[in-house]
Amino acid sequence: MQLRFLLLAALVGTCLASAGHGVKHLTDADFAEQTGDGKVYFIKFFAPWCGHCKRLAPTWDQLADSFKDSEQVVIASVDCTEQKDVCTAAEIRGYPTLKVFHSGAEVDSYRGTRDLSALKSYITDKAKTQLELTTA
Repeated sequence: MQLRFLLLAALVGTCLASAGHGVKHLTDADFAEQTGDGKVYFIKFFAPWCGHCKRLAPTWDQLADSFKDSEQVVIASVDCTEQKDVCTAAEIRGYPTLKVFHSGAEVDSYRGTRDLSALKSYITDKAKTQLELTTA
C-alpha cells in the first residue's frame, strides 16, 4: 500500500513539474538575443501579484504547450517585477500585456479575447504573416 502511494505521489509530482514547460522565460540579459533569433515570439508581460495575470496563466501554459515543438513560434513571458529594463523598453503600462516580437522588434500588441482558441488563432496567423514577409 505504501509503495503504491509513493508511486502515485511521484507520478503526480512529475505531471505537475512538466506542466507549463513550453513557456520560455525571458530576462533583461537575454531578451534581445532571444527575440532576435528569427522566430516569432508571443510574449506575456506580467506581474506575479496581478489577478488578471493569474487567471491567464493556465491558458498561457496550454498555449505554450501547444507550440512547444514549433520551430517558428515561441510562447514566452517576462516578469516585469524582476525584468524592469525590458518592460520599460517595451512600454508596458498594465498587466498582462501581450505582444508579438520578430527579429528583435515589436510587431503587434494583442487586444483580443484571452481564451485558448483565440490566442492560438492569432499567433498562428501573425507568425504566418511575419514569416512570409521575411522570405518575400
